Amino acid sequence: MRRPLKHFAPLYWITATVMLLAVTTVLAAPVRNLDPDLIYYDNTRDESGYSFAYKTKDGQYREEQGYIDPETGILTVTGLYRFQGTDGKTYEFNYEADENGYRIVKKPPLAGAPISNTVLLSLVG
Repeated sequence: MRRPLKHFAPLYWITATVMLLAVTTVLAAPVRNLDPDLIYYDNTRDESGYSFAYKTKDGQYREEQGYIDPETGILTVTGLYRFQGTDGKTYEFNYEADENGYRIVKKPPLAGAPISNTVLLSLVG
């Protein structure tokens, strides 16, 4: 005697739900750090661009953001990298890259950075 299919349906859905939860758990699990020299790593990406950052035990640091202009399709990249030189000093470089190439740029002023007296007096008049 055959069992009616109505008894099969709940078992099917339970199995499908358990499998879906297992796959979701695996995909949502954090990525293990396989490089023992890596302290920090972050990477995000979406339809308009990407960003990443990392830091290593020996003091290297890098962050980068890439943005795709929806009108032109041109990728513009900005970022910085920092490292400790053999002289013990820390060096930091800001850069940008676009359709005009790659170039080192001056570091933008920090928000809330003090304004020199000369600039302040020129604003007052």
